[in-house]
Amino acid sequence: MAPRITGRRENDSGGNTHYRIGPSKVVTRAEAVRMVEDDKLAGYHTVKINDVKYLRDNPDKRESDNIDNQPLI
Repeated sequence: MAPRITGRRENDSGGNTHYRIGPSKVVTRAEAVRMVEDDKLAGYHTVKINDVKYLRDNPDKRESDNIDNQPLI
């Protein structure tokens, strides 16, 4: 099973800057984007806003796995 995002860190504006992958690995937003693009992090896709790539959870009926519903780290 591919690892999942299990936590996130925000900046003062509320934007996600880091993600916890699995039980303990913490990566930057840019590293997580590369992981998704390299198919090393399943269940997510990227969106580009103002030339910056961000992660989004793939659509499904569960809200519990949405990135913004993960605990702050």
